[in-house]
Amino acid sequence: MLEVGMYLTLEPMAITEKKEEYRCRITDLEDGKIYIDYPINTETNRTVYLVDGMQLSAGFIDPKSSSAIYIFQTEIVKRERRNIPMLVLRDPGVNEYIRIQRRKYVRVSTPVDVAVYMEGLKAFTAATEDISAGGLAVVPPFDDEIKKRTRVKLFLTLPMQSGDYYYLELNGSIVRVGEEKEGRKVASIEFLEMNGNEQQILMKFCFERQLMLKRKGLI
Repeated sequence: MLEVGMYLTLEPMAITEKKEEYRCRITDLEDGKIYIDYPINTETNRTVYLVDGMQLSAGFIDPKSSSAIYIFQTEIVKRERRNIPMLVLRDPGVNEYIRIQRRKYVRVSTPVDVAVYMEGLKAFTAATEDISAGGLAVVPPFDDEIKKRTRVKLFLTLPMQSGDYYYLELNGSIVRVGEEKEGRKVASIEFLEMNGNEQQILMKFCFERQLMLKRKGLI
C-alpha cells in the first residue's frame, strides 16, 4: 500500500499548545521500516528536527484510490544517511492502518462519559454514541423536546492509552436531532470555541480508540 515516492503527513502524538503538521516523502521501504526525507513544517515550510523515539501519527492517500485516506501510529527509529540524510520510521503493517473518510475529523463509535447542560432543560449525564474532534452524538435520558441550535455546556472525561485522563469543559451547539434509539432521539452536538490544545487531545483520543477497535476486529 505504501510506495516509494509517495508523501506522508506527520503529526506529533504528544499534546502541545500548538498543533504542528509535517510533510515528507518516502525514499525507501524495507523490513518493516519506512525511510523518509527530512520533514518540512507545512506552516513555516522549514525543515524540522525530530528526535529518535518520537511518537507520530502518519497519514497518506492510497495511490490506487484517491478517495482512500489512511492513518497509522509510528515512531522515529533512527537516522540514516545514504544518498541523502533520512529518518527511519517504524512500519506497523497494513493491519494497523486505519481508513478514514475524506472529512475534517475522524469520528469513532465509542462511549465517553459526558455531562450536558442545556439552556431551559435539566442537566444530564450519559455516554456518547460517537465522538470526533468536531463534535459528538448523545441520547438524552428524557423525552423533553430538544431543539437545533440550542447552546450547551459539555464536561468530558477522556481516558488515554497512557493511563492519563483529560477533563474537558467545552461549549457546543445542537446541530441535528436525528434517528431514535430506544425510543429517544439522538442529538448531534458541534463543539464551539475550542483551543488548539483541546482539539489535539480529542484528535489523539479518537485516533487511539479507532486503532483499539481495529485491533479487536470491531471496525
